[in-house]
Amino acid sequence: MSSFLQLDETLTILVGPKSCGKTSILFNHAVQELLSNPSSKVCFICPKRLESVPPTFTTLPDDSAFLKNLSFHYLSTRIELRQFLVEQLPKEQPNLVLIDNLQHYFTDLPDLYQTVKILEHSLSYMRQKHGSNCHVILASLGSSLAPFNQNTLSRLIPGRIVISPSKVSTGMPGRCFSVQGFHFNLFEDPQGEQMIRELAH
Repeated sequence: MSSFLQLDETLTILVGPKSCGKTSILFNHAVQELLSNPSSKVCFICPKRLESVPPTFTTLPDDSAFLKNLSFHYLSTRIELRQFLVEQLPKEQPNLVLIDNLQHYFTDLPDLYQTVKILEHSLSYMRQKHGSNCHVILASLGSSLAPFNQNTLSRLIPGRIVISPSKVSTGMPGRCFSVQGFHFNLFEDPQGEQMIRELAH
């Protein structure tokens, strides 16, 4: 998968502090996947409708046809998420699944465990039935996972990508973060909307 994030595992969790750009990173990964592989299908899941389209790190083509294979699903409860994973996900057969604000869907480790196992079952079904190869990225607040046994968590979700404050001097306003060697600046524009700018690789 030649996209924004480098994935070594089928199931990966993206963790970081509040308002560090997790949603934008997921969206950028979706965009890059669709640009790199036009036949790919991407499924973006979150608890509520996005207030605005996240900014992108690259210039998009004028023709937005490449977004036709990007589907958004707004699932407000854990029950809705699990039902979607069982019933709808195998029908869509996506190549990439992005679940934002994962902390919204669990209250403890058993909750998270059951949801991940349901997801794994659907992925296994798609592989066996259709030969589908699907990657999944779950984005969550790092603080929501801190109380859990980290060894148990790493066995449950093998891949882990951390967004952390960057020590790179940018000379730009706002806060700078880094993920997998990619540095970006997060700040508020005059209208109060979060914006992200690429700084360096």
